[in-house]
Amino acid sequence: MNVQTGSHYTYLLQSRRVTKITIGSLVVLVSAGVMALLSQFGILPTDLQGLVPIFYILAALAFIVFVPMLFFQYGYARGGIWLEPEQIRVQYPGEEAQQMDWREARFGVDEGDIYLNASKGKEGYGHIFGDRRYLRLHLEGVMPEERRRFWYEVTERLDVRHPERLSLVTLLNSQGEMVARGRLYLFEERILLAENRGERKVFLDAPLQALRQIQNEESFSIGRLSYDAFSFQYDGKKYLIMLGYELVMNSMLGSRSNWSRTGESSSWIASLKGEKAISTEGK
Repeated sequence: MNVQTGSHYTYLLQSRRVTKITIGSLVVLVSAGVMALLSQFGILPTDLQGLVPIFYILAALAFIVFVPMLFFQYGYARGGIWLEPEQIRVQYPGEEAQQMDWREARFGVDEGDIYLNASKGKEGYGHIFGDRRYLRLHLEGVMPEERRRFWYEVTERLDVRHPERLSLVTLLNSQGEMVARGRLYLFEERILLAENRGERKVFLDAPLQALRQIQNEESFSIGRLSYDAFSFQYDGKKYLIMLGYELVMNSMLGSRSNWSRTGESSSWIASLKGEKAISTEGK
């Protein structure tokens, strides 16, 4: 890596998709708008007069799509990931800027396709972790060849871990109340638990051999579904993990949430104990 000048990686993969949607909505907006305008001046062909209401609807829908796409285009134009001599910076459209000094960064996590497949292509590929927080890189928006070059450059600064397992989970307290929605990673000899949203806190980064009292817990019921749970102790503290995750989706019409199962306690317990287990996760 050029330590003196640094590198800049853009979200070109996603930017191209947004550009296609922007151009498409603009074409529909102009075409439908022109037809609607012609009808106002009485010069629209007679055989198209019956389609005037449809032209107005199409123009309105295209406008609704076009305006936010322009916002995203601007965001992608000024966004990206910067590997600088003293720090790493991330600016992703629609999110606050992230920054971490290299002195604070401890390791990177290259998820490969694990979470990308689980999120249906919406996000994934990795993060940069410190002791207390991490940076979400949004490498899913970077071209594949650029992702490979990015990790090559990061390895010149940090160790890069590759998870054997990853589940979205809910961290609970001893009363069964939600503490945070998290990401649970299993590496060859370590376990990592971090907040998936919010402040992106790191709750735990521990060697597997230091975990104590790894055991199954009673399942939790939310609505009509039941979710497995397990717990373990590390450094005198108990961690209660529910293998269920609430996905909150925000839109102009408001927000709604959807819970889903994210694993089996027996399978995770076996993995933490270094045992083999037959898993039916995802089936």
